[in-house]
Amino acid sequence: MQGIFYGIESRNHMERGSKVKKSARILLLVPLLAIVAPAGFAEASHHTREDVRAAWRSISDWHDASPYEAAPSVAAPYAPGALTPDSRADALNMLNFLRWLAELSPVSESSIYDFQCQHAAVLLAALDYVDHNAPRPEDMDGNFYDSAHLGTTSGNIARFNWMRDSIIREGVAYFARDDGDGNLDVLGHRRWVLNPRMAATGFGLANSTSGMSYVVMYAHDLGNPAAEWDWVGWPAAGAFPAELMHEDLAWSVSLNPERYDLAASMPSVTLSEEASGLSFSFRPDLGVGDGFCAVSLEPFGSGACLIFRPDFQGTGFTDYQQNQRWTVRIDGLVASDGGEAFLEYTANMISLHVQDPVNIEISRPEAALVPGERVALAAHVIPAYADDLSVTWASSDPSVAVVDANGAVTAVAQGSCTITCADCMGHTDTCAVTVAE
Repeated sequence: MQGIFYGIESRNHMERGSKVKKSARILLLVPLLAIVAPAGFAEASHHTREDVRAAWRSISDWHDASPYEAAPSVAAPYAPGALTPDSRADALNMLNFLRWLAELSPVSESSIYDFQCQHAAVLLAALDYVDHNAPRPEDMDGNFYDSAHLGTTSGNIARFNWMRDSIIREGVAYFARDDGDGNLDVLGHRRWVLNPRMAATGFGLANSTSGMSYVVMYAHDLGNPAAEWDWVGWPAAGAFPAELMHEDLAWSVSLNPERYDLAASMPSVTLSEEASGLSFSFRPDLGVGDGFCAVSLEPFGSGACLIFRPDFQGTGFTDYQQNQRWTVRIDGLVASDGGEAFLEYTANMISLHVQDPVNIEISRPEAALVPGERVALAAHVIPAYADDLSVTWASSDPSVAVVDANGAVTAVAQGSCTITCADCMGHTDTCAVTVAE
């Protein structure tokens, strides 16, 4: 269920600096600003699995065609080229879906930012490496370089070692995940993507002669200064797609500096999962805990941030999947007025797609009892991340043994019978029960 981008180099740049609806897939051109109407996602403070799936379906009719309306030139004479409206709409819808998950307001697309980002992508492709302060090639026009440099210094940038039609929206998803250890201590890409004060963005793409793809997303817009927010968690509270997480990714909680004084805090973080009993503790201010943790006071995006990544080695954990309930508890925070504060929320892992049961197993195949004796049976729906884990129990002969809704079998009288358990799809497993005198 999880997807990992391999062969990526990326950089984020530090500079200080709710809900969407279905895209019409049409660019509405207005002076200096091209806006794609964001998608119709449900108005809910904490989203349900059905909310998230509906939101995903509303944008996932992706366009499988070349992202270029006009191909750029990455050698003299340089030309920015242009992306298709469809490819930019896909990228914007992906961005606004991610922001909606975090309960942030949608952003629009700026033609000015598109212009800068497209020039920036050409500059990076010409150099064939990522650098926010990318130098000017000797044969590049000064005006072209100035526009490109504005894009590289104000955007999230990444290099991918492949090219396909979906590369721009994949880049947006990568920025939110912030894979790899290079930015682990700051998660700057993610914090810019999830900046509550962002109001607009732009996108750029170019390919180097070596075959690398360079994706740029404008990140430093602060056009929504009146945004109301307390904190931004990722994974977010409520239903959250397991497809957006894997065991090597960190959790993060950004705190509004107008409401919390993280520099004065001694935060203690507990991350626990209900069903498995897993629990991890962190002291990000000290950098110690059950895995990596850190406090980042740099003003990437919205403000200071707590970062923590569990070390799952030896726990039996395989990956994030549907039906896991992860609770984040943060104590030791200092509010802006000097008082004590804490945070607690639960991320309910879900799948973006329906997961039906494929089998069911009872904990034991047979049981020998005497009248009045009881045995507790357990049933395991496979896979454990199926949408519906409900089961029903039945006895073939209640005069011999009965079974309740929880799988508890009680022997009644001498004889034999079969206890059957069925999942919601009709798959069954049985336990043969013999009752002796």
